[in-house]
Amino acid sequence: MAGADLPAVLISQPENRRYLSGYKAEDGSLTESSGHLLLTPDRALLLTDFRYQEEAAQEADGFQVRVYKQGLDKLLAELAAELNINRLGFEAEFLTFAAVKRLEKALEGVELTPLTDLATNLRLIKEPAEVEAVEASLALMEEVLERLISRLEDPGAKPLSEEAAAWRIVTWLKEKGAGIAFEPIVASGPNGAKPHAVPTDKKIVPGEPVVIDVGALLDGYRSDITRTIWLGPFSTKFKEVYAVVRRAQLAAMEGIRPGMSTVEADALAREVIREAGYGEFFGHSLGHGVGLATHEPPTVGPLKPSELKPGMVHTIEPGIYLPGWGGVRLEVMAQITGSGARILGGLGRFYEF
Repeated sequence: MAGADLPAVLISQPENRRYLSGYKAEDGSLTESSGHLLLTPDRALLLTDFRYQEEAAQEADGFQVRVYKQGLDKLLAELAAELNINRLGFEAEFLTFAAVKRLEKALEGVELTPLTDLATNLRLIKEPAEVEAVEASLALMEEVLERLISRLEDPGAKPLSEEAAAWRIVTWLKEKGAGIAFEPIVASGPNGAKPHAVPTDKKIVPGEPVVIDVGALLDGYRSDITRTIWLGPFSTKFKEVYAVVRRAQLAAMEGIRPGMSTVEADALAREVIREAGYGEFFGHSLGHGVGLATHEPPTVGPLKPSELKPGMVHTIEPGIYLPGWGGVRLEVMAQITGSGARILGGLGRFYEF
Protein backbone atom coordinates (compact mmCIF):
# COMPACT_ATOMS: atom_id res chain seq x y z
CA MET A 1 0.00 0.00 0.00
CA ALA A 2 2.81 2.37 0.87
CA GLY A 3 4.59 1.61 -2.39
CA ALA A 4 1.44 2.38 -4.37
CA ASP A 5 0.71 5.47 -2.25
CA LEU A 6 -2.67 4.06 -1.25
CA PRO A 7 -4.39 5.13 1.97
CA ALA A 8 -6.87 2.25 1.74
CA VAL A 9 -7.55 -0.98 -0.16
CA LEU A 10 -10.62 -3.13 -0.58
CA ILE A 11 -9.95 -6.89 -0.67
CA SER A 12 -12.76 -8.93 -2.22
CA GLN A 13 -11.24 -12.17 -3.55
CA PRO A 14 -12.18 -14.96 -1.11
CA GLU A 15 -8.71 -16.54 -1.02
CA ASN A 16 -6.99 -13.19 -0.37
CA ARG A 17 -9.62 -12.31 2.19
CA ARG A 18 -8.97 -15.55 4.06
CA TYR A 19 -5.18 -15.29 3.79
CA LEU A 20 -5.15 -11.80 5.30
CA SER A 21 -7.85 -12.21 7.95
CA GLY A 22 -8.57 -15.89 8.67
CA TYR A 23 -12.20 -15.42 7.64
CA LYS A 24 -13.19 -18.71 5.98
CA ALA A 25 -16.50 -17.98 4.26
CA GLU A 26 -16.59 -18.64 0.52
CA ASP A 27 -18.52 -16.79 -2.15
CA GLY A 28 -21.39 -18.55 -3.86
CA SER A 29 -20.66 -16.88 -7.19
CA LEU A 30 -18.79 -13.93 -8.67
CA THR A 31 -21.74 -11.64 -7.97
CA GLU A 32 -22.52 -13.02 -4.50
CA SER A 33 -20.04 -11.95 -1.83
CA SER A 34 -19.75 -13.04 1.78
CA GLY A 35 -17.64 -10.03 2.67
CA HIS A 36 -14.78 -7.64 1.97
CA LEU A 37 -11.75 -6.39 3.85
CA LEU A 38 -11.12 -2.66 4.14
CA LEU A 39 -7.52 -1.99 5.11
CA THR A 40 -5.81 1.28 6.02
CA PRO A 41 -2.37 1.75 7.60
CA ASP A 42 -3.93 1.60 11.07
CA ARG A 43 -7.36 -0.01 10.63
CA ALA A 44 -8.48 -3.51 9.64
CA LEU A 45 -12.18 -3.91 8.99
CA LEU A 46 -14.23 -6.84 7.73
CA LEU A 47 -17.40 -5.73 5.98
CA THR A 48 -20.17 -8.31 5.63
CA ASP A 49 -23.92 -8.79 5.96
CA PHE A 50 -26.11 -10.29 8.68
CA ARG A 51 -25.67 -13.87 7.45
CA TYR A 52 -21.95 -13.97 8.24
CA GLN A 53 -21.47 -11.62 11.19
CA GLU A 54 -21.02 -14.45 13.72
CA GLU A 55 -18.42 -16.30 11.64
CA ALA A 56 -16.61 -13.06 10.90
CA ALA A 57 -16.37 -12.12 14.57
CA GLN A 58 -15.09 -15.58 15.49
CA GLU A 59 -12.58 -16.09 12.68
CA ALA A 60 -11.13 -12.69 11.78
CA ASP A 61 -8.97 -12.04 14.81
CA GLY A 62 -7.88 -8.42 15.02
CA PHE A 63 -10.49 -7.19 12.54
CA GLN A 64 -13.39 -4.92 13.38
CA VAL A 65 -16.56 -6.39 11.87
CA ARG A 66 -18.98 -3.93 10.32
CA VAL A 67 -22.32 -5.24 9.05
CA TYR A 68 -23.94 -3.56 6.09
CA LYS A 69 -27.73 -3.50 6.03
CA GLN A 70 -28.16 -1.48 2.84
CA GLY A 71 -25.34 -2.88 0.80
CA LEU A 72 -21.57 -2.54 0.61
CA ASP A 73 -21.69 0.72 -1.36
CA LYS A 74 -23.53 2.69 1.32
CA LEU A 75 -21.32 1.39 4.15
CA LEU A 76 -18.14 2.14 2.18
CA ALA A 77 -19.36 5.70 1.61
CA GLU A 78 -19.85 6.12 5.36
CA LEU A 79 -16.43 4.66 6.13
CA ALA A 80 -14.70 6.79 3.50
CA ALA A 81 -16.01 9.88 5.27
CA GLU A 82 -15.27 8.48 8.73
CA LEU A 83 -11.68 7.47 7.88
CA ASN A 84 -10.90 10.34 5.50
CA ILE A 85 -10.32 8.03 2.56
CA ASN A 86 -9.80 9.94 -0.68
CA ARG A 87 -8.25 7.09 -2.69
CA LEU A 88 -9.25 3.44 -2.61
CA GLY A 89 -7.52 0.53 -4.30
CA PHE A 90 -9.62 -2.45 -5.41
CA GLU A 91 -8.91 -5.86 -6.95
CA ALA A 92 -9.47 -5.24 -10.65
CA GLU A 93 -9.25 -8.92 -11.50
CA PHE A 94 -12.09 -9.83 -9.18
CA LEU A 95 -14.72 -7.08 -8.95
CA THR A 96 -17.16 -7.02 -11.86
CA PHE A 97 -17.60 -3.97 -14.05
CA ALA A 98 -21.09 -3.45 -12.60
CA ALA A 99 -19.74 -3.55 -9.03
CA VAL A 100 -17.08 -0.96 -9.84
CA LYS A 101 -19.68 1.35 -11.41
CA ARG A 102 -21.77 1.11 -8.25
CA LEU A 103 -18.74 2.03 -6.15
CA GLU A 104 -17.99 5.00 -8.39
CA LYS A 105 -21.52 6.27 -7.90
CA ALA A 106 -21.51 5.77 -4.11
CA LEU A 107 -17.98 7.03 -3.43
CA GLU A 108 -18.20 10.46 -5.02
CA GLY A 109 -14.94 12.29 -4.45
CA VAL A 110 -12.98 9.09 -3.81
CA GLU A 111 -10.51 8.05 -6.49
CA LEU A 112 -10.84 4.35 -7.29
CA THR A 113 -7.55 2.70 -8.24
CA PRO A 114 -7.57 -0.73 -9.95
CA LEU A 115 -4.92 -3.13 -8.62
CA THR A 116 -3.62 -6.45 -9.90
CA ASP A 117 -1.97 -9.10 -7.75
CA LEU A 118 -1.53 -6.81 -4.72
CA ALA A 119 -2.61 -9.47 -2.22
CA THR A 120 -2.27 -12.51 -4.48
CA ASN A 121 1.49 -11.99 -4.73
CA LEU A 122 1.73 -12.28 -0.93
CA ARG A 123 0.56 -15.88 -1.31
CA LEU A 124 3.24 -16.84 -3.84
CA ILE A 125 5.74 -18.03 -1.24
CA LYS A 126 4.11 -20.65 0.97
CA GLU A 127 4.95 -20.71 4.66
CA PRO A 128 5.84 -24.14 6.13
CA ALA A 129 2.38 -24.52 7.68
CA GLU A 130 0.80 -23.85 4.29
CA VAL A 131 2.96 -26.46 2.58
CA GLU A 132 1.95 -28.95 5.26
CA ALA A 133 -1.71 -28.11 4.63
CA VAL A 134 -1.28 -28.66 0.89
CA GLU A 135 0.50 -31.96 1.55
CA ALA A 136 -2.30 -33.12 3.84
CA SER A 137 -4.85 -32.32 1.14
CA LEU A 138 -2.74 -34.15 -1.45
CA ALA A 139 -2.23 -37.22 0.76
CA LEU A 140 -5.99 -37.57 1.20
CA MET A 141 -6.58 -37.09 -2.51
CA GLU A 142 -3.99 -39.72 -3.35
CA GLU A 143 -5.68 -42.19 -1.01
CA VAL A 144 -9.04 -41.65 -2.68
CA LEU A 145 -7.56 -41.71 -6.20
CA GLU A 146 -5.80 -45.01 -5.48
CA ARG A 147 -9.12 -46.43 -4.30
CA LEU A 148 -10.83 -45.38 -7.53
CA ILE A 149 -8.08 -46.72 -9.80
CA SER A 150 -8.11 -50.05 -7.98
CA ARG A 151 -11.88 -50.22 -8.47
CA LEU A 152 -11.56 -49.48 -12.19
CA GLU A 153 -8.81 -52.07 -12.60
CA ASP A 154 -10.83 -54.82 -10.92
CA PRO A 155 -11.63 -57.23 -13.78
CA GLY A 156 -14.57 -58.69 -11.91
CA ALA A 157 -16.27 -55.36 -11.16
CA LYS A 158 -19.11 -53.88 -13.17
CA PRO A 159 -17.89 -51.08 -15.51
CA LEU A 160 -18.48 -47.57 -14.22
CA SER A 161 -19.51 -44.56 -16.24
CA GLU A 162 -17.35 -41.45 -16.12
CA GLU A 163 -20.07 -39.74 -14.08
CA ALA A 164 -20.25 -42.61 -11.58
CA ALA A 165 -16.47 -42.62 -11.15
CA ALA A 166 -16.44 -38.85 -10.58
CA TRP A 167 -19.28 -39.18 -8.06
CA ARG A 168 -17.28 -41.74 -6.09
CA ILE A 169 -14.44 -39.22 -5.79
CA VAL A 170 -16.83 -36.63 -4.38
CA THR A 171 -18.49 -39.08 -2.01
CA TRP A 172 -15.29 -40.64 -0.68
CA LEU A 173 -13.74 -37.22 -0.02
CA LYS A 174 -16.84 -36.12 1.87
CA GLU A 175 -16.69 -39.30 3.94
CA LYS A 176 -13.17 -38.24 4.92
CA GLY A 177 -14.33 -34.78 5.99
CA ALA A 178 -13.02 -33.01 2.89
CA GLY A 179 -14.45 -31.41 -0.21
CA ILE A 180 -13.41 -31.13 -3.82
CA ALA A 181 -10.94 -28.52 -5.03
CA PHE A 182 -12.74 -28.58 -8.40
CA GLU A 183 -15.22 -30.81 -10.20
CA PRO A 184 -13.47 -34.15 -10.89
CA ILE A 185 -12.41 -34.85 -14.46
CA VAL A 186 -12.85 -38.46 -15.56
CA ALA A 187 -12.46 -38.74 -19.33
CA SER A 188 -12.17 -42.04 -21.17
CA GLY A 189 -11.39 -42.75 -24.78
CA PRO A 190 -11.96 -39.80 -27.16
CA ASN A 191 -13.25 -37.68 -24.28
CA GLY A 192 -9.70 -37.58 -22.94
CA ALA A 193 -8.72 -35.35 -25.85
CA LYS A 194 -10.55 -32.55 -24.02
CA PRO A 195 -8.18 -31.28 -21.28
CA HIS A 196 -11.09 -30.11 -19.11
CA ALA A 197 -13.65 -32.72 -20.10
CA VAL A 198 -16.93 -32.97 -18.19
CA PRO A 199 -17.74 -36.55 -17.12
CA THR A 200 -20.47 -38.21 -19.17
CA ASP A 201 -22.54 -41.38 -19.00
CA LYS A 202 -19.96 -43.14 -21.22
CA LYS A 203 -18.78 -46.42 -19.72
CA ILE A 204 -15.10 -46.81 -18.86
CA VAL A 205 -14.03 -49.91 -20.76
CA PRO A 206 -10.76 -51.70 -21.59
CA GLY A 207 -8.75 -50.66 -24.61
CA GLU A 208 -8.68 -46.88 -24.24
CA PRO A 209 -6.92 -44.25 -22.11
CA VAL A 210 -8.66 -42.87 -19.02
CA VAL A 211 -7.60 -39.43 -17.75
CA ILE A 212 -8.44 -38.78 -14.09
CA ASP A 213 -7.77 -35.24 -12.81
CA VAL A 214 -8.90 -34.60 -9.24
CA GLY A 215 -8.22 -32.42 -6.22
CA ALA A 216 -9.22 -32.27 -2.57
CA LEU A 217 -10.15 -29.29 -0.42
CA LEU A 218 -9.06 -29.78 3.17
CA ASP A 219 -8.99 -27.03 5.81
CA GLY A 220 -9.02 -24.41 3.08
CA TYR A 221 -6.04 -25.75 1.12
CA ARG A 222 -6.26 -27.58 -2.18
CA SER A 223 -4.47 -30.27 -4.12
CA ASP A 224 -4.39 -31.22 -7.79
CA ILE A 225 -3.27 -34.54 -9.26
CA THR A 226 -3.74 -36.37 -12.56
CA ARG A 227 -3.09 -39.92 -13.62
CA THR A 228 -3.85 -41.59 -16.93
CA ILE A 229 -4.59 -45.30 -16.83
CA TRP A 230 -5.31 -48.06 -19.34
CA LEU A 231 -7.44 -51.13 -18.71
CA GLY A 232 -6.46 -54.36 -20.41
CA PRO A 233 -3.47 -55.06 -22.68
CA PHE A 234 -1.63 -51.89 -23.67
CA SER A 235 -1.82 -50.69 -27.25
CA THR A 236 1.33 -49.64 -29.07
CA LYS A 237 0.00 -46.12 -29.55
CA PHE A 238 -0.80 -45.67 -25.89
CA LYS A 239 2.66 -46.83 -24.87
CA GLU A 240 4.24 -44.38 -27.31
CA VAL A 241 2.18 -41.34 -26.29
CA TYR A 242 2.37 -42.14 -22.59
CA ALA A 243 6.15 -42.58 -22.72
CA VAL A 244 6.57 -39.16 -24.33
CA VAL A 245 4.46 -37.45 -21.67
CA ARG A 246 6.30 -39.25 -18.89
CA ARG A 247 9.70 -38.27 -20.32
CA ALA A 248 8.51 -34.67 -20.53
CA GLN A 249 7.31 -34.73 -16.94
CA LEU A 250 10.55 -36.24 -15.65
CA ALA A 251 12.60 -33.67 -17.59
CA ALA A 252 10.74 -30.89 -15.80
CA MET A 253 10.79 -32.60 -12.39
CA GLU A 254 14.55 -33.07 -12.60
CA GLY A 255 15.43 -29.79 -14.33
CA ILE A 256 13.42 -27.12 -12.53
CA ARG A 257 15.56 -24.87 -10.34
CA PRO A 258 15.00 -21.74 -8.25
CA GLY A 259 15.91 -18.63 -10.21
CA MET A 260 14.69 -20.22 -13.43
CA SER A 261 11.97 -18.39 -15.31
CA THR A 262 8.57 -20.03 -15.63
CA VAL A 263 8.99 -19.97 -19.42
CA GLU A 264 12.28 -21.90 -19.13
CA ALA A 265 10.65 -24.43 -16.80
CA ASP A 266 7.78 -24.94 -19.22
CA ALA A 267 10.25 -25.45 -22.08
CA LEU A 268 11.91 -28.37 -20.28
CA ALA A 269 8.84 -30.50 -20.90
CA ARG A 270 7.51 -28.80 -24.02
CA GLU A 271 10.70 -29.46 -25.96
CA VAL A 272 10.50 -33.20 -25.25
CA ILE A 273 6.96 -33.32 -26.60
CA ARG A 274 7.83 -31.17 -29.60
CA GLU A 275 10.82 -33.32 -30.55
CA ALA A 276 8.59 -36.41 -30.42
CA GLY A 277 6.30 -34.82 -33.01
CA TYR A 278 3.39 -34.01 -30.70
CA GLY A 279 4.05 -30.31 -30.07
CA GLU A 280 0.76 -29.09 -31.52
CA PHE A 281 -1.13 -31.43 -29.18
CA PHE A 282 0.22 -29.87 -25.96
CA GLY A 283 -1.64 -26.59 -25.81
CA HIS A 284 -1.77 -25.66 -22.13
CA SER A 285 0.83 -24.51 -19.63
CA LEU A 286 3.07 -26.99 -17.85
CA GLY A 287 1.71 -26.02 -14.45
CA HIS A 288 0.12 -23.55 -12.06
CA GLY A 289 0.31 -22.60 -8.43
CA VAL A 290 -1.95 -24.35 -5.91
CA GLY A 291 -2.82 -23.25 -2.39
CA LEU A 292 -5.96 -21.58 -1.12
CA ALA A 293 -7.03 -21.57 -4.78
CA THR A 294 -6.72 -24.39 -7.27
CA HIS A 295 -5.22 -22.05 -9.87
CA GLU A 296 -3.05 -19.25 -8.56
CA PRO A 297 0.39 -17.81 -9.37
CA PRO A 298 2.88 -18.83 -10.49
CA THR A 299 1.77 -19.84 -13.97
CA VAL A 300 4.45 -22.12 -15.37
CA GLY A 301 3.88 -21.63 -19.07
CA PRO A 302 5.27 -20.25 -22.33
CA LEU A 303 3.91 -16.73 -21.74
CA LYS A 304 4.53 -14.00 -19.15
CA PRO A 305 7.82 -15.13 -17.55
CA SER A 306 8.31 -14.81 -13.81
CA GLU A 307 10.99 -16.16 -11.51
CA LEU A 308 10.59 -19.40 -9.63
CA LYS A 309 11.54 -18.92 -5.98
CA PRO A 310 11.93 -21.23 -2.98
CA GLY A 311 8.62 -21.81 -1.23
CA MET A 312 6.46 -21.71 -4.34
CA VAL A 313 4.15 -24.69 -4.87
CA HIS A 314 2.98 -25.58 -8.37
CA THR A 315 1.95 -28.47 -10.57
CA ILE A 316 3.95 -30.20 -13.29
CA GLU A 317 1.41 -31.59 -15.76
CA PRO A 318 2.39 -32.11 -19.39
CA GLY A 319 -0.14 -33.72 -21.69
CA ILE A 320 -0.85 -34.85 -25.21
CA TYR A 321 -4.41 -34.70 -26.58
CA LEU A 322 -5.28 -36.46 -29.84
CA PRO A 323 -8.80 -35.77 -31.22
CA GLY A 324 -10.73 -38.96 -31.90
CA TRP A 325 -8.37 -41.09 -29.79
CA GLY A 326 -7.97 -39.58 -26.35
CA GLY A 327 -5.35 -37.99 -24.16
CA VAL A 328 -2.59 -38.58 -21.67
CA ARG A 329 -1.87 -36.14 -18.83
CA LEU A 330 0.37 -36.81 -15.84
CA GLU A 331 0.39 -34.36 -12.96
CA VAL A 332 2.39 -34.04 -9.77
CA MET A 333 2.71 -31.19 -7.29
CA ALA A 334 6.10 -29.72 -6.45
CA GLN A 335 7.62 -27.25 -4.01
CA ILE A 336 10.53 -25.11 -5.17
CA THR A 337 13.46 -25.57 -2.77
CA GLY A 338 16.87 -23.98 -2.56
CA SER A 339 18.23 -26.38 -5.15
CA GLY A 340 15.38 -27.81 -7.22
CA ALA A 341 11.82 -29.08 -7.09
CA ARG A 342 10.67 -31.32 -4.23
CA ILE A 343 7.88 -33.57 -5.45
CA LEU A 344 4.99 -33.65 -2.99
CA GLY A 345 2.95 -36.75 -2.30
CA GLY A 346 3.85 -40.38 -2.68
CA LEU A 347 1.42 -41.92 -5.16
CA GLY A 348 3.21 -43.61 -8.03
CA ARG A 349 0.77 -45.09 -10.50
CA PHE A 350 3.06 -44.40 -13.45
CA TYR A 351 3.72 -46.85 -16.25
CA GLU A 352 7.37 -47.14 -17.30
CA PHE A 353 7.47 -48.09 -20.98
